Amino acid sequence: MNTIKTNSLFSQKNNRKIKVFLIVLILTTIIWLLIELSKTYTSTVQFKVNYKNIPDTKLLQNIPVNVVDVIVKAPGFSILNHKIRKGKMSFDLNDMGIKNSIHFLIPNTQLSKINSQLSGDLEVINVLKDSIFLDVGKRVSKRVPVIPNLELNYNLGYNLVDKLTLEPDSVEISGPEKLIDTIVKVTTKRVVINEINESINKKLVLVYSTSNKNMTISTKSIVVKGTVDKFTEGNLSLPVKIINEPNGVTINPFPKEIEITYKVGVSNFSKIDESSFNIVFDYLQYKNDTLIKFLTPKVVKKSDYISSIKMNPSQIEFLIQK
Repeated sequence: MNTIKTNSLFSQKNNRKIKVFLIVLILTTIIWLLIELSKTYTSTVQFKVNYKNIPDTKLLQNIPVNVVDVIVKAPGFSILNHKIRKGKMSFDLNDMGIKNSIHFLIPNTQLSKINSQLSGDLEVINVLKDSIFLDVGKRVSKRVPVIPNLELNYNLGYNLVDKLTLEPDSVEISGPEKLIDTIVKVTTKRVVINEINESINKKLVLVYSTSNKNMTISTKSIVVKGTVDKFTEGNLSLPVKIINEPNGVTINPFPKEIEITYKVGVSNFSKIDESSFNIVFDYLQYKNDTLIKFLTPKVVKKSDYISSIKMNPSQIEFLIQK
């Protein structure tokens, strides 16, 4: 029994010594690391790059370099932090050069500007990229029409009173010349509206290129509007009107009148009368082809309120008297 107690006490003393040794070792290591990391070193780290001060009439058509290797002088803490997490720096395009139409940038000519962007304990000594070639294009702008991709399905008897209006009906696009030159219109996302029985007021989202970050558009959506009304049919009799009748010739039409059937919104029905139409028969049709026996009507004018028109008869006979 005495032997067992002695061994147990010896083991406990050894364990305490080992723990104390490990604690001292860890503390010593931490202190050593703190001392070492507080010293100034020269090392290579990576920085993310962006580009600023591009002239208003120019643009970068693609990003030539996203990341650069840089030799820095800094305390070990700062270097370790930048190795774990990349810092950021900007290159000033006001300093870019051009030779034989090729744009380029020499990063090491901008060291003072670069260092002014960084924390005080970090100094860039050298950028390990002697030169960066830039694909600089011309920025242009133009206005193009908006074409709505819209399917409208009306309830029975309903229709538009007038044409749809777009607000705005055109947009200004800006971007690389070679891209903008190919764009002649901008469309909207497809929208289907069913069972329409009231006026339309709908926001439509534009479809345009988002892959090129250099392209901008004056608005991302438009509003389409249209007045909708219930339509009814109306009927009128109009006298046959002959035009381009030559001197010394009388054209006797048969019949003397034509019946027209038209569709118009209920709210505008009372606004329609004979003056809402100008339908003529042209003698030149016969003069250009003396074999024809009928003249066909031509609608020169009809009210904007009218959505459709039918004529009876669709042709007239005529007799020429000299």
